[in-house]
Amino acid sequence: MCGIIGVLNRNNAGEKARKCLSRIIYRGIDGTDFYEEDKLCFGHALHSVVGNMPQPLIKGDFIFGANCEIYNWKDLAKKHSMDSKNDAELLLDLLILFLKDKKIKDINEKTLNDALRELDGVFAFFIYNRRNKYTLIARDIIGEKPLWFYMSGKSMVFASEKKAIEDENTAPEELNPRKIILYDNQKNILQLLNQHFFEITSSAEEIDINSAKKKLKALLEKSVDKRMPDRKMGLLFSGGIDSTLLAFMLKKRDIDFTAYMTVSDKKTDEIKNAKRIAQLLDFDLKIVEVNKDLVRKELPNVISLIESSDPVKVEVGMVMYLALKKAKEGGIKVIFSGVGADDIFWGYKRMRMYKGINEDTLSSLRRIYERDLYRDDVLSMANNIELRLPYLDKQLIRSILRIPDNYKYSETPKLLLREIAVELGLPKELSSLKRNAAQYSSGISKILSQIVKEQNESFKGKLLLDIYGRKNLKLGVLFSSGKDCIYAMHIQNRLNYEITCLISIESENKDSFMFHTPTISITKYQSKALGIPLLMHKTDGAKEKELEDLKAAISKAKERYGIQGVISGAIYSNYQRKRIEKICDELNLKVYSPLWHMDQEIEMRNLINGGYEFIITKVAADGLDKSWLGKRVTIEDLEKLIVLNKKNNINITGEGGEFESLVLDAPMFKERLKIVLYNIKEESKNCAELIVEEIEFEKKN
Repeated sequence: MCGIIGVLNRNNAGEKARKCLSRIIYRGIDGTDFYEEDKLCFGHALHSVVGNMPQPLIKGDFIFGANCEIYNWKDLAKKHSMDSKNDAELLLDLLILFLKDKKIKDINEKTLNDALRELDGVFAFFIYNRRNKYTLIARDIIGEKPLWFYMSGKSMVFASEKKAIEDENTAPEELNPRKIILYDNQKNILQLLNQHFFEITSSAEEIDINSAKKKLKALLEKSVDKRMPDRKMGLLFSGGIDSTLLAFMLKKRDIDFTAYMTVSDKKTDEIKNAKRIAQLLDFDLKIVEVNKDLVRKELPNVISLIESSDPVKVEVGMVMYLALKKAKEGGIKVIFSGVGADDIFWGYKRMRMYKGINEDTLSSLRRIYERDLYRDDVLSMANNIELRLPYLDKQLIRSILRIPDNYKYSETPKLLLREIAVELGLPKELSSLKRNAAQYSSGISKILSQIVKEQNESFKGKLLLDIYGRKNLKLGVLFSSGKDCIYAMHIQNRLNYEITCLISIESENKDSFMFHTPTISITKYQSKALGIPLLMHKTDGAKEKELEDLKAAISKAKERYGIQGVISGAIYSNYQRKRIEKICDELNLKVYSPLWHMDQEIEMRNLINGGYEFIITKVAADGLDKSWLGKRVTIEDLEKLIVLNKKNNINITGEGGEFESLVLDAPMFKERLKIVLYNIKEESKNCAELIVEEIEFEKKN
């Protein structure tokens, strides 16, 4: 891992580049170097694992710098008869092979994907053609290697980390891993080209599950082998199946490694279990026992490094940071982590609750760069350690996505991984290991709750926001006036994301699969009650055209309000989620769906007990009639919906179109809405709609 920086079309580019790189100099303590022209400078901080070759590299018209680990670089050098001395030079040589003699107008997605498809590894790089005056910037499709950029006026800046280029006037964007930047240095025009992602290719008729398991086993072993450094290494250990299997595979290969585990000094059972596993498999285990004083001391460091006050990211980050800090003291330069196992082996409960495991896997892999990988990368690099992730191997992922969903449903999380582990030789008693999320199993979450209570803060997010001093990314809300989008917004707000706008689509097609149509006109009142601006966009509701209109609305929100992501209230609709994710990918935006696969009854109880006042405005299901319209939904109403769910299988939250809701008050509302005049339109016994004709504001108690 290394650090890269680029300042293009800017006065004092060299001074700016050096200042930016100095903020992340821990990414490369083996040397720094720069390439400069008038109003242009590229810089590189070297963390040497494969050879020690200073960058930026210069070959002919090309200037190049990378943060990469290319595992098949020697094979590619042989294949293309290249005299590359390490993986970074191979990447440059490969790009030159595909880009040589091409002007900017000749560069296309096919050319770039043909080149990048040959790579087995992870990377973030820039390549500048000084003759034809263009710069290409890209990262691996999962996003293990980070990259941020910022366009301002007639210049562009990019870097490995956000903090390198962020200031009070600059809000860098993280480059979506499925995008490649093609920058015209002369015209200051930035294009986003597509990098091909994984696809679901499963077919139940064509697969033999035993053969598939055998292949997965071989690919997992190969993934571990190719990531093995030729020096003492470390393992981030949790006591669960993911890290235990990695420990077993390393011992099986006689690898000298030390495992590091962060855990509260109160978690005696977890400590005892971890020591038992280490003794059984005969590996060196270092326990980092933590308490309130240590967490309180390290909180500012973790928050500053990961550049986020999101409580989940901070808690998991604390677990990693303390283990990595101990590993650094032990002289570790490379460390393995089990990150990604839950995503590809359907370890999350939400994946097993609903048909569509492969779709959930793809969605989780699309979001993992924002959710986990940036945090993990900066924490490891701050400790001068390179993080390697065997479960996120591209060949392994492609093979898993070929296995149909019907082979993946199980009450046991990660059952297939557990079966593979036993076949690899892991003692059967260890194949059934279970573990909660890192922040819970380590005790960090509980410790932070205690600190919050002692400091008389209202909730974790408030404490962390006070330390960080600013909100996280700016987000827009896909806003329908209903309960789900407002609850999703509330959750992200408590996680310290800045809600800058509401995005509503007014569709002429009342039967749209994408958009809520009843009471959409009320969003302007809710916008005022929230104190958040509304961006309303109209569509005729034609099936594909409405998606173009949604993209236009989101694009306008990005331009006008500087959003870097959108919030969706989707719970079970893959139809909506897939389309929203596709649009946001195209616009280099992130998607937050905090309600995805939330238990329906739990969501409704959270709303009713959490200060939400919402009514039903439309019904269209057996068991519902006009008597449900207009009144505030209560616990008694929820109990009736639960009965109807058991009888008629209706969705308790109404996401299947059984009913529509309108929020009149919520925790984020500054004023309450009151319906003054309405009428009811009844089409049949089980299909009726409340039409709001007049509404006014009331002061809240």
